[in-house]
Amino acid sequence: MSKVSFYLRRLLRKMWFLPAVFSALAVLTILAAFYLARWAPEELPFTITQQAVQSILEILATSLLTVSVFALSTLVAALSSASASTTPRAAQLIVGDRSAQTSISLFIGAFLFSILAILGLSAGIYGSASRMLLFSVTLGVVALVVVALIRWIAQISDIGRVGHTIDRVETATAHALRTLEEHPLFDCRLLEGEPEGVPVSTDKLGYIQHFDAKRLQTLAVEHDLQIAVTARPGSYVSAARPLMMVEGELNDKLTAELIRAFVVGGQRSFDSDPRFGLVVLAEIADRALSPGVNDPGTAIDVIGTLTRLLSSWQPSTPTDPENDRVVVPPLAPQYLLEDAFRPIARDGAGIIEVVLRLLHSLEIVAELNPELRKAALATARDAAGRAQQTLKAPGDLHALHAAAHYTQSA
Repeated sequence: MSKVSFYLRRLLRKMWFLPAVFSALAVLTILAAFYLARWAPEELPFTITQQAVQSILEILATSLLTVSVFALSTLVAALSSASASTTPRAAQLIVGDRSAQTSISLFIGAFLFSILAILGLSAGIYGSASRMLLFSVTLGVVALVVVALIRWIAQISDIGRVGHTIDRVETATAHALRTLEEHPLFDCRLLEGEPEGVPVSTDKLGYIQHFDAKRLQTLAVEHDLQIAVTARPGSYVSAARPLMMVEGELNDKLTAELIRAFVVGGQRSFDSDPRFGLVVLAEIADRALSPGVNDPGTAIDVIGTLTRLLSSWQPSTPTDPENDRVVVPPLAPQYLLEDAFRPIARDGAGIIEVVLRLLHSLEIVAELNPELRKAALATARDAAGRAQQTLKAPGDLHALHAAAHYTQSA
């Protein structure tokens, strides 16, 4: 994915984007109703009075203003609830929920359409043909608003719930893992051993959200370079932690071009960083296990989600990479398992139900995913050791020993 595509996808998820698009469509519709009426026949079978059309538009304008404010306040409340009950890192997924954005955008767009149409009618710019066309469009807008209201009623019962937030994070993480499965090295070659060359760093402090591998390949071909990317998406970089190691002649202009191929931000992104999704899921489980919440059921639900995500992930090894002058380090399996399960193993060590489910899930991952088997067994041994030191009841310890027998296998 190019840098432009990355920014475009991020723009499409902005809360203001869809309302702006629907508002622009409302303005274009009003203008179209005025200009298209020029081609309508002068004599119509029947006409609509200005008062009739204006009455419907006034009802729409009055009601949709209230509905828009209510929908936005509901979404804000859902964001606050999701941040308080799960983790603030999941809020960006709720904001980017396309279904919620579409409903709110339709309300705002229909409200703007009504206001502009009322202004046009009051100014007397619409003739009989224009009013007829405007009335037809208004009926269509009413139908869309009714459908959007029904959808919104169904959505507000889910938005902000812990289960809904977990589902949203699972979907985003599954998409990132699927992308990683198809392009494990971003269509580059595998970095074997220690990278060589001149380190290239950025003055910015932050996380790598994305890098444009094709742009790096183009620059490498043009200037006869060999590039070893040392900071995958999700890595925290600074002047002391280089983005890449470059073999070949460099100058200030070329170095700046290479650095511009990377997107550095203050927060991690779900798109190219599946580890971030696993971290967010672990945070949700971790908060549920806190003494103030004491909700082991949510932690068990998250463990099941993590098991689904990791048991089916099978990365491929590219045989003929497109970007052959760029090498990228592999994503170490132990990092995935540590991000997903170590916080739960630490804070759930004293709850036998959570420990048993955790060990069972790690056993499933080890059996179903050969790529993660070694890391899953190591994580299971760590979880069993933490529980061994925390649990006191003989019955709990007996259940722990029975469940952890498989961790001794290679």
